[in-house]
Amino acid sequence: MGLEAYLFYVEFKEPVSEQEIISLFENSGMEHLTSKYSKRTPDNYGSFYFERRTAQGLTEAHCLLAPSDNTIKEFSLRFSVLSPSTVIDQTFGIMKKINALQPIAVMDSEISNHVYRKLRKDKKVDDCFNGIEGTDEEAKIEKMSFIPIDAEIFIQNPLGIMKREIVINNHKGKIIESGSATINFIKKKGLFNRFVGWVKKEL
Repeated sequence: MGLEAYLFYVEFKEPVSEQEIISLFENSGMEHLTSKYSKRTPDNYGSFYFERRTAQGLTEAHCLLAPSDNTIKEFSLRFSVLSPSTVIDQTFGIMKKINALQPIAVMDSEISNHVYRKLRKDKKVDDCFNGIEGTDEEAKIEKMSFIPIDAEIFIQNPLGIMKREIVINNHKGKIIESGSATINFIKKKGLFNRFVGWVKKEL
């Protein structure tokens, strides 16, 4: 998962039991994708996939359970960078509903990516973003990556994150899955170099 998706990591302030996962997401307006579900066993990870697909866009969620876990502590939430800007309101609406049922903290992965790309340019970290582990600077970046559950603040985009800006300005956009579906569409339309260029503009 990289250039094609806008990704959030969401932490529950209190773990949610395996039995409550489906009802929690369904009560937040998402559909459980039973065809993708993998049951947790003593030897295998369990996976839950959810989505909300509307005219506003497609928001996807994924929960992963280790073989020894019967509670979930975090999950990922994402949408394609090709999505219409209305997907932002939809996604934050889902976050608010989940938060009302089970309090959460939301980490925007693109904030840390944005900062680390700048550090890489200054040769403070390597190509894999390694180099400041265990430092105050790493802790500061992690702290600033947590965001309020507020679409209006998100849209202000004070750091000038290009991937966020792309979606904000997608007044039409495309209802499409992240991952390979978006990547294949970008390649088919000959837009790959343009997407790479957007990231480089941050620097």
